[in-house]
Amino acid sequence: MKILLNFFLFLITLSISIISPAVQSKCIPDQQLSLLHFKKNLVFNASLSSKLIFWNSSTDCCSWGGITCSSDGRVLGLDISSESVSGGIDNSNSLFHLPKLQSLNLADNWLGNGSQSIPSAIGELMNLRYLNLSLNVYSGQIPIEISRLTRLVVLDISYSGYKEPLKLESPNLHMLVQNLTELRELYLDGVQISA
Repeated sequence: MKILLNFFLFLITLSISIISPAVQSKCIPDQQLSLLHFKKNLVFNASLSSKLIFWNSSTDCCSWGGITCSSDGRVLGLDISSESVSGGIDNSNSLFHLPKLQSLNLADNWLGNGSQSIPSAIGELMNLRYLNLSLNVYSGQIPIEISRLTRLVVLDISYSGYKEPLKLESPNLHMLVQNLTELRELYLDGVQISA
């Protein structure tokens, strides 16, 4: 199942890169600033980083590892999976200032630290088609704001719990997905779902 998900992510990334021209686009300054603020607020191990460590103001953000841009320099994809990030994303994070974001992969980090829930501001990224928050040690209730992401094709919030699993009680599963009419893949492995 994960192989299929990785293949689907590859296809989304490929389609975004096909939309982007062969010549590297120049990042819009406020988008680069948002990404630099995003990085500044993250807690991560620089010696284990293969992407974040190279993000800096002297290079164009469209050339950074894990970033995909449109031809006009808007950030469409952000992938910091497996970057040893252990916190720093809350509702005030500058990540939520990237309104054109279509693909967000934060998988295999430690964002929830075992005691934090998924930020409800995730619902502000209404252009997302791919969202992967798996393996992030989130806890508590899955926010209803995810149901605002009506363009989602893939949603993976599996295996996020550590001591306390993520819960899907109120909203329940029906409430969460009722507006996600384009959703084709949903991964909730390890999520406590109420009847």
